[in-house]
Amino acid sequence: MGWKNGTVTFDDGTTYPGEFLINDDGSIYNMKVFKDGTAIKEINVEEFASKLGKTVQEVYPYKVELGKTLYK
Repeated sequence: MGWKNGTVTFDDGTTYPGEFLINDDGSIYNMKVFKDGTAIKEINVEEFASKLGKTVQEVYPYKVELGKTLYK
């Protein structure tokens, strides 16, 4: 498994930088989303959305766009 950088686009169309822990078959095991240079950890959906100033419905479902491998 390795971390890759990329972007995440939430259901309301907003995009944030992120890092994604991806296994060998491409499944995402964890992610960090960054807002104002600070990582927001996805612990529970309500708290996560609230920290972005959004509702759960504005955030989920979301899409990711992956970049290069950052580290393993």
